[in-house]
Amino acid sequence: MDDSKLNKITLIGMPWSGKTTIGKALADKLSYNFLDLDFMVEEHEGASLIEVMNSKGPDYFRDMEYGFLKELVPSNKAVISPAGSIILHKDAIGWITRSTFTVFLDTPFNTIDARSKNAPKAVFGLSERGLKSIWDERQPLYRGYADHIVTTEGKSVDSILDEIISAIHKHIK
Repeated sequence: MDDSKLNKITLIGMPWSGKTTIGKALADKLSYNFLDLDFMVEEHEGASLIEVMNSKGPDYFRDMEYGFLKELVPSNKAVISPAGSIILHKDAIGWITRSTFTVFLDTPFNTIDARSKNAPKAVFGLSERGLKSIWDERQPLYRGYADHIVTTEGKSVDSILDEIISAIHKHIK
């Protein structure tokens, strides 16, 4: 692995998997910048993600997140939290896998389902297809694109951070 990939760490996983929580904590611990691409879309559009998705559609939303990725300076250190659906945008996930150390936060369906009931998020196709169908579709994609997989169930934030940092150190030669 190219060590320059370690300047950027991207957390992938389902909505409600903890990408924002873990991302902020990891960025703090490593003294990296934290980039929440969903928040950047909301700031740029002046609207919530749900409003952006409903008015402009998922392709517009994913294209915008990809645009933010392409603007990143290679030497700047950052932890990146993209939308869970970023894996469906071929150019964006290609950029992520080439340019960043990619960590899949593998969170069980029952945990995702429980969290989804307490905090609604913009997930395209959720009402039509259901959460389990989306989860089933994405799991093999997340696994296939990840440089490292962290099973989050039953682990504290600190334990997850330690596992990610240990994985990064194994790739530093």
